[in-house]
Amino acid sequence: DYRVTSALPVHDAAQLAAASNQVPADLAERYLALPDDFPQSVRNLAQEVTAGATSGYDAALRLQNFFREDFTYDLDVGSGHSEQAIEQFVFELRRGYCEQFAGSFAAMARSIGLPARVAVGFTPGDSQPADPTLYRVRGENAHAWPEVYLGEYGWVLFEPTPGRGAPFAESYTGVPEQQEAAGGGGQTPTTALTP
Repeated sequence: DYRVTSALPVHDAAQLAAASNQVPADLAERYLALPDDFPQSVRNLAQEVTAGATSGYDAALRLQNFFREDFTYDLDVGSGHSEQAIEQFVFELRRGYCEQFAGSFAAMARSIGLPARVAVGFTPGDSQPADPTLYRVRGENAHAWPEVYLGEYGWVLFEPTPGRGAPFAESYTGVPEQQEAAGGGGQTPTTALTP
């Protein structure tokens, strides 16, 4: 057992939309990098999905919603870590789990000039009826999500995985808080403490 104390940022959509486009050189070098042979078809798709975006935040939101609207969450897909795997995921399979959603989002974001990375951790878990301040976090709560660098706000989480929603992010992602239900299968809303 251990205790964690944390502070979660609460972002405002209008403020994120007005974020500076300035990216520190060290971040740009690392978080805009893609392999030389990154598929042009995936770059083109990212440009198409984000066409007309008025800010980095708007482009990231459009990418997030692209995955949430036309893809399916599915744990029974093959693994793969290559540019061809991204191509197959976005053009053919259109189903996968958080790793594929987060990785594809981050690569597509980078391809249009948005610094992006993938974070790995856990969803909040389930609060315990006897003590609502106690959360039980299991392996099924493991999760990956992309983050985009937005000027003065730093790294901002987005949630492209269908059926998942981050705590305290609905105001700017438009996605209600939810996670995998205990015991697998389905989603349940999370009940997190106030930030």
